[in-house]
Amino acid sequence: MLSKLKVKFFSRFDVKLTVFYTFALLLISLILSSFFYYRLEHNLLKQIDRMLKDEAKELIMQIEKDNQIVTGCKMFFEDISHRVFYPVFFRVMASDGISLCESENFSTILSKGIKQREHFTVTVDYRKKKRYRIYETRFTFKNQGPFVAQLAINTKRSDKILANSLQNIFSAIPVVFLLSICCGMYISQKPRKILRNITAVTRKITSQNLAERLPLPPGQDEIRDLTITINFMLDNIENSFNEIKQFTADVSHELRNPLSAVKGEIEVAVSRKRDATDYRETLHNCLERIDDLIKMVNDLFLISRFDAKKYDLKLSRINLAGLLGEMYDFFLPIAQEKNIHFVIERCDTVFASVDRHKILQLLNNLMDNAVKFTPENQSITLSLIQHSHEAELKVSDSGMGIPESDLENIFKRFYQVDPSRSGDDHGAGLGLHICKRIAEVHGGSIAATRNKTKGATFTVRLPLDQKM
Repeated sequence: MLSKLKVKFFSRFDVKLTVFYTFALLLISLILSSFFYYRLEHNLLKQIDRMLKDEAKELIMQIEKDNQIVTGCKMFFEDISHRVFYPVFFRVMASDGISLCESENFSTILSKGIKQREHFTVTVDYRKKKRYRIYETRFTFKNQGPFVAQLAINTKRSDKILANSLQNIFSAIPVVFLLSICCGMYISQKPRKILRNITAVTRKITSQNLAERLPLPPGQDEIRDLTITINFMLDNIENSFNEIKQFTADVSHELRNPLSAVKGEIEVAVSRKRDATDYRETLHNCLERIDDLIKMVNDLFLISRFDAKKYDLKLSRINLAGLLGEMYDFFLPIAQEKNIHFVIERCDTVFASVDRHKILQLLNNLMDNAVKFTPENQSITLSLIQHSHEAELKVSDSGMGIPESDLENIFKRFYQVDPSRSGDDHGAGLGLHICKRIAEVHGGSIAATRNKTKGATFTVRLPLDQKM
């Protein structure tokens, strides 16, 4: 149980973030501390070297002033003997290494010359456990020489400063570690709180509660962008879910009516004994309603393929005027039976790369609606006009027209204008939606407008350079 709690604790977002921040802060602190320690050591050593050079100049000047090496060394020794901080030790040698004069116990510091014109080095007196910085330079005196001057300074004071600095660094590391943990946990509480809020709200979202949204955080940061993105995704999910519910309700409604009618016909037929003519009429009515159901199912299947983008366009270069002529010849007898004046006002020769079957289906739906909704002794006009980059096909009728409020919705699935305008002969409201989808998959569009006098006009635009 304890191990599970540990795993859960260390898997928390704020703990991981705190560990990362703490490690990064410690690493930066160590790098900066090392850099400052190195700079301090370098500056202290540079200060000592500058002192040694100045003292070497004073020693040489004192020797030249007294005109004797030994006398000059004594005078220089008396001058530096009273110093408490950074005491100076020195020695003057001939070029062959023979000591001419030196301060007390200098031989314990350095016994031999360094054999270089000017040089700095560090040596250790292991008996007294002291470190010395030594400077050697060469000079001439009375046209003799060269002579060697060696000066040394005990680095105890600077070493103590460095040791204190190092001790302070090691003392500060635990403090930095604790502060980084505390600050990291405090700072990471805000994003953790926001993420926990996101988790809590998203867990409340179900099919019955899709209106729930995440509250926007006040800051203009990535968390706010994530929240906006999630809310946008929830909007899309809610819209899709509502469409699915509406689609299910519409399908149920459209299937229930014809199925109820078929059931009623059959119940009436079997309620008592009838002759063959009555049974034949009942079967004929049932077949008509079943044909309507099969057409609706096929339309729904086609729409589902459009939604899933699994439609298969068999494009070929076709003369649209020929397709329009075929549909005109098919619907002309139906229009004549209703005494409808059915004409082609203009028909340009237009070639386009289209799917023949689907364009025929589009034309069939538009002309079927036009004939269905146009009263007797009225007219239907067709036209096909070629423009520079598109073909414009129009189906115009002089029927009852479409109310202005319905123009924006007539291409939605299952949407129907008031059925009274067409009596009992109205479809499931899928035809115009299929027309819209067919036009769109061909890269075109379809629109409906009210005529100035009466009726409506449907305009289909198809690109002439459709890629195959």
